[in-house]
Amino acid sequence: MRSIFSLLAIGFFAFAFVSFAKYSDGIVLFRGFGYQVEFSLTVFVIFQIALIVFLYLSLRILSFVLSSKRRLLAYLKSRQGQREILKLRDAIKNLITAETSILYKQSKKDIQENTKVSKETLLIAAKAAHVEGYYSDRDSYITQLVELNEGDDVYLAQALMLIEEGRYHDTLAALHKMKKRSASSVRVELEASRLGRDWKQVLVLMKDIRKFDAISSDDCHRIELEAILGRLINPDMSLPEVKQVIKQARKRIRGEPSFVLTISKVFCSLGDTIAAQKIVEDYLHSAWDDDLVKHYAQVSGGQDSSALEKAEGWLVSQPRNPALLMGLGVMCRDRELWGKSESYFRACDALDASAEVAYELSKLFKMMNRLEESRVQLELFAVRQAMIFSKE
Repeated sequence: MRSIFSLLAIGFFAFAFVSFAKYSDGIVLFRGFGYQVEFSLTVFVIFQIALIVFLYLSLRILSFVLSSKRRLLAYLKSRQGQREILKLRDAIKNLITAETSILYKQSKKDIQENTKVSKETLLIAAKAAHVEGYYSDRDSYITQLVELNEGDDVYLAQALMLIEEGRYHDTLAALHKMKKRSASSVRVELEASRLGRDWKQVLVLMKDIRKFDAISSDDCHRIELEAILGRLINPDMSLPEVKQVIKQARKRIRGEPSFVLTISKVFCSLGDTIAAQKIVEDYLHSAWDDDLVKHYAQVSGGQDSSALEKAEGWLVSQPRNPALLMGLGVMCRDRELWGKSESYFRACDALDASAEVAYELSKLFKMMNRLEESRVQLELFAVRQAMIFSKE
């Protein structure tokens, strides 16, 4: 099929070429695009044959290249192709390892044979020994560099190797020997503190991180939140310590509903439901989050009417919010306000017929001893839940 297409294409080009030519008395006159060229008939025929051969070969080469590319892609996607890629990757890895091994042996030999060794040779030897796992040799070369008084970059290089080894405390010790801090040293110090889960020190370091502009502002924010969360989930922290962390981090977590939720849960686990409610209320005063509203309804149970009044006040700005209506239904049910609870649940169901609202209605009707209606809602819950699973 490709051959037929190639011949048709060549025929078209040949016809187009000939259409510009005129024959007269053994001479072929070619006119086109403002030019006029004369050929003898013999030369013209030879040129025409050469053109056809050239076009044919060009199309065949193009076809081969395109089909080879498709075959190569198909091969690489195949299981055998994947195995070959893995073999190639392993071969490159082995080559690099072999080069490092050679470098280590050569640099070690140079150090042994020369009484005076350059800083560069010692650094290369230390790095090669580190990669090869000869840590005692590495430490020996670093010691020689320190004795030569080669500066802070030696301690930084040592710190980078120690952090790869997982010796975070020793990494920090090496960095603290530096006479002058830099963006690179502060960045390594931060990483060692993070990996060592010293969240308090991570928060302390953020000031220096910003001073040296060591990482992006987005990474700063992400790491700060990670450190705050790391401190809060420490089971050994007392309630006053938790409150102190929250006080220090209030500005940082103000725009993060997920962290507000975590902090509220920490307060609940420590038995301070008032603080758990307060931090959610403070967030919802200026922003909105459905998960926080649902959580607020769970933690503000009992006979306390102020929490219910606060939540009902949110209806002014969120009159058709299913999460708020669901939460109000739960809060009213916990206070045995059966009629209001059912009204809120029904309003929620009208806006969002979820499995969750059917389950909450079933619980309400059971508490009201309306057992048949409770059973109907429980069956509805099962149906809606099955529909969710089928979509997944």
